[in-house]
Amino acid sequence: MDELDKEILKELQLDARQSFTAIAQKIKISTATVSDRVKRLTEKGLICGYTTILNTSKIGMVTLITRIKTKPGSSIEEVGEGIAKLEESCSIYHITGDFDLLVTSKCPGQGKCGAIIEKIKEIEGVESVNSEIVLKILKEELKVKL
Repeated sequence: MDELDKEILKELQLDARQSFTAIAQKIKISTATVSDRVKRLTEKGLICGYTTILNTSKIGMVTLITRIKTKPGSSIEEVGEGIAKLEESCSIYHITGDFDLLVTSKCPGQGKCGAIIEKIKEIEGVESVNSEIVLKILKEELKVKL
């Protein structure tokens, strides 16, 4: 990935709905170059897709943060795959420290968080679960500095 790729990615992070022509005009290259590079970045897996980012708090969803310890001898990857099947799970990280996995989930209201925790506890290989409900999101950003 070179500097031109980074410039294109910065523009897409700002507004993925803008046309390749608009991006090309902003960074002073041809539309074909933008198109070719976006295609290549997608094929390489650097661009994983395009989506609408919702303000989940404004639609009544609650963020649940869960740390999970797996049973000795259990596969952390397999436990993570089991959690990934839960439609409420948004991100799953293999982490260092006293726990093995960190999961963020979006619950349709605080009352549903307990059910999600119970679903996680039922997954084969889960030893313990420690969860917190987010009171207020101060920053939630998917853009990265390139």
